[in-house]
Amino acid sequence: MFPSHDRAAVGYQLDQVAGDPALDNKNRRVIRDIRFSLSGLINQVRDEIFDLRHEGSKSFAQIITEQAETILFNSSINVEITGEVIIDSSHKFEVIRAIRELLINAKRHSKCDLIQIDLSDEKIIVKDNGIGGLEVKDNSYGIAGVKERLQLIGAEVLISSESSGTKIEILLKQ
Repeated sequence: MFPSHDRAAVGYQLDQVAGDPALDNKNRRVIRDIRFSLSGLINQVRDEIFDLRHEGSKSFAQIITEQAETILFNSSINVEITGEVIIDSSHKFEVIRAIRELLINAKRHSKCDLIQIDLSDEKIIVKDNGIGGLEVKDNSYGIAGVKERLQLIGAEVLISSESSGTKIEILLKQ
């Protein structure tokens, strides 16, 4: 990964491109979305480094809330997070990355306006009220990556997707 000053420099370059008066509004919006994603990534890396140094300073629900706010910023999607879970520190990063990917997928593809995340020691449920139709596709690695990442830590993923939305259950083995 790039050092933090290199990521910041890329952000400044994106700001310059977005500020170009010759750039049309459609592309300016795309550049701003990329810039926001980069800022979120920089903040995430900073937070993850802090969390590694200060193990246990935030609850899992707080971490997921912050991740969801970053990912869903500038969208009309609301998120509701209920419950709490304590995840073994050796598995925490993988579970957070998986939930991030599920949130990103819902934002990009589901056309939902609500994502509900229910945390418990046995399972984590991520549910949206979108159009459904989620399936694992060839040459598409989002959901496949989530499944692989969670299998590495002994968790199982169950997916049900209907026209009323998608529900993904992460069954934890602790």
